[in-house]
Order: sequence, then C-alpha cells, then structure tokens
Amino acid sequence: MNKKGQALVEFILILPVLLLIIMAMIDIGNIFLTKYTLNNDLDIVTNLYQNNDVKNLGTYLASEDLTLDDKAVNGITTLTIKKNIEINAPLLSNILGENYEVTSSKAIYQDLGGLNGE
Repeated sequence: MNKKGQALVEFILILPVLLLIIMAMIDIGNIFLTKYTLNNDLDIVTNLYQNNDVKNLGTYLASEDLTLDDKAVNGITTLTIKKNIEINAPLLSNILGENYEVTSSKAIYQDLGGLNGE
C-alpha cells in the first residue's frame, strides 16, 4: 500500500476547492479595501462639492473612476459615490455578478443663506 500516492490523490481532489476559496477571499478582500478607500474619497469629494469646485471635482471623479449622485431635500444634500469592481472568482461571480457596485454616502447640511432665506 502506497501512502504517498494516496495523499497525492487526496490533495489533487481538494486543490480545486482550495483555489476557489482563496480566489473568493481575494475578491472579498478587494471589496472591503475598495469600500475603505471609497470612504476616504467621499471626504475629498465632499470638500470639493461644498467649495463649488466643479472643475477639480469632475477631474477627481474621472481619475478615480467614480460616479457621483447628489440629492438635495430641505437644505440637506446626500452625496453618494459609486465604484464598480470586477469579480474574478468563478462561484462568487455567480452570486454577486460579474461587476459589483460599492457605494458610500454622506449627508451634508447646505446653508441656504440664513433663517429668512437672505
């Protein structure tokens, strides 16, 4: 009886599952890293938005491959930035889709010029 041959066969049977798990872990780690950097990007976008620096805001969004949605209701503006991530792990892409969208939002108060609208 060859124990080394048996161990090799067992390893070959387990290897594809192990590789799928490792690839999924890398993609999930990439999602969390993107979410973290997106929160930092949101601070920069918020500063540019509040300073009405439209040129630099557009340049920054284009360079970081981000999309910006802004909704204003009663002096409160909600800024939402989005970024798409490509999922490479075979089974994880079936669950989450080929492209996964990561979002980050922040509500800011826009001063409307005083209490009486002056």
